[in-house]
Amino acid sequence: MATMASTPSRSDRRPLLRVGILRSPDDIEANVWAVMDVLRSVNKLAFERYQSTPAHWAWLGTPPPPGGPEPFTPDAADPLPTANLDVIVIPGWLAPTGPLLRQSSQSVPPGVRSLLQAHVARGAPILSLFNGTALLADAGLLAGREAAIPWAFAPSIGLLCDAPFEWLRDRPWHTDGALWTTAALSGTLEALFDLLKQTAIAELAAAVASVLLFDTQRQVAAAAVVESPTRQPLSAGSLERARRWLQAHSDQPYDLAATARAAATSPRTLLRWFAQVHRQTPLDYLHSLRVAQAKTLLQTTYLTVEAIAHQCGYADVGSLRKLFVRITGMTPGAYRQRYQLRTSRRQWTGPEVAPATDTATPR
Repeated sequence: MATMASTPSRSDRRPLLRVGILRSPDDIEANVWAVMDVLRSVNKLAFERYQSTPAHWAWLGTPPPPGGPEPFTPDAADPLPTANLDVIVIPGWLAPTGPLLRQSSQSVPPGVRSLLQAHVARGAPILSLFNGTALLADAGLLAGREAAIPWAFAPSIGLLCDAPFEWLRDRPWHTDGALWTTAALSGTLEALFDLLKQTAIAELAAAVASVLLFDTQRQVAAAAVVESPTRQPLSAGSLERARRWLQAHSDQPYDLAATARAAATSPRTLLRWFAQVHRQTPLDYLHSLRVAQAKTLLQTTYLTVEAIAHQCGYADVGSLRKLFVRITGMTPGAYRQRYQLRTSRRQWTGPEVAPATDTATPR
């Protein structure tokens, strides 16, 4: 799908994303808040970088009751016309039964269905969360497509669809063309970030996703940057002891014999079982840890690439660059520019302050 960028009205011509969020008195506000928290995070990061707020949103359908989250529009000169939306979000409904779900879906104003149909017709995406897929079915947009839907509402959603669709039962979320659907609340953020890859704020969203979504390698590598929240050891088998040895010594030269001793086994046995279980050698695992640590440092500190290479256990920056490109597909400098989570040093210290070198103070 092509990137969908609206024409910005701001003088700096930064990309904009216009999001319409369907609201009704009985919608799932947790989904509304989750989407808005991501968009707010994108705006905060963009403001740090560019002093701009590219994500704009507004309500569709029935206005929510007082006390809920407020919509955001940047100023009166930059309205959010429904015909020009880049993304539409259907948060789903708090419906305990199938009949009540159908009732909630069918109570949506007819104009919203027409808006959804026109939106998909021009290739713009819709994120339908949990049982919100009932509205896609009711609008005739689910026919002939694949979708992830919650099992408890599958019969009712099927009754609303005027033609068969394929229910994918083995995944928490799925995308088919312009439609993103989820089968559980736990799939909300992953589906949203996957959709945002197709929009004008893809790079900002990717930087935010690296913080909000769970990443095993990042969790492990972060121990080399910040103090671990617990120092209590856990019992482990040989392979786990080998992994923990590599994690604890990721900044030191690779030593297979020492790793095997830590695992109480021979180097040959360690190589064989490590490859069988983890699908990589201990050295490859060490490289992946170091690159994950380098990602964290590139995003959150002002260290030079050379200093990061040394902190991650490489004697020369060329070794880090080569492995970084092989694993991520981009150079460390390009990664830092795309995914940085702090403002530029000049902006942070003020234009009159000369930047220092190799300062590892995170934001």
